[in-house]
Order: sequence, then structure tokens, then C-alpha cells
Amino acid sequence: MEKNRAKNMYDYHVWANQQVFQNLKQLPNGVYGDTIKSVFPSIKDVLVHLYATDITWLEIMRGSTIHDTFKKFARRREEVGGVSINQLESCYDGLAKDNYDFLATQHDLERTIVTEHPKMGGCEFVLADIIHHVVNHGTYHRGNVSAMLHQQGECGVPTDYVIYCSK
Repeated sequence: MEKNRAKNMYDYHVWANQQVFQNLKQLPNGVYGDTIKSVFPSIKDVLVHLYATDITWLEIMRGSTIHDTFKKFARRREEVGGVSINQLESCYDGLAKDNYDFLATQHDLERTIVTEHPKMGGCEFVLADIIHHVVNHGTYHRGNVSAMLHQQGECGVPTDYVIYCSK
């Protein structure tokens, strides 16, 4: 697959997630999993949510039914619920590979797919738009992680797209 804007944005998403993991692994052990009063109960919960949601969108892009997608979402979310930060990072790496494998088979990211939504019924999405949504969703939750780190007296890591472009 040729390099395009959607693929480049997904590359950024993977890079930004890696930056967050590298930063978290340098902080005291409790920072990752300790319960705090915030948007999510812990930073780990944010990262598990982001991982499971990225799986959901990959399954939708692959054409899975909403029923099968939700089953996979629940199973994978449960699988990573009790893992260490290193294990979760490895799961993220595997999911990125799955996404890259899927993207490599797509010759038209501007094509429309039709899927079901439990509340909205049938929906049409352009593949490139789903990829952009995955990136936006990730950016939002990486912001949650940064805010939660500040609540714990720690610093986040810059993951701005401009920094990614300058690397």
C-alpha cells in the first residue's frame, strides 16, 4: 500500500502510544495501576479502553458483524485487564501489526463500508475516516493519561503530531 494521509496518521498513533508506554515505564510502579479519582479509575484502565476500542474499529473495518465485534472486544478487554504494563505494550504492538496487515491489503482507503450500530442501525463509513477517528480517539485518551499523571505529581510525555513529524 502506498503511503497516504490516513496511513501516516496511523503511524503517528502507533508512535504516540509508544511514547506514552516508554514514559510510563520510567515512573514509579504505582502510577500505572493505582486507583485515582479521575476520568478513569487508573491509567491502566485508560490504556485498556483505548486498546479494546482500537480492536473494535479494526474489526469493523474488516467487515465483522457488530455481534462478533462486541464479543471480540469483551474477550480481548478481559484478557488484558490483569496484565503488566510490559504485557499491555506487547498487546498494543500486536494490534498495530494487525492493523498494518489489514491496511497493506487495502487498495482504496476512500471506499465506503457499511456496518451496524446497536443504537443507530446501519452506518456508512469511509475507511480513511475510521482511521482518522482511531487516531483522534487515541489523542483524546493520551490527554487523559497526561492529566492523570499530573494529578499524581508526574509528568506526561509530549505526543504532538508536530513532534512526530520532526523525528
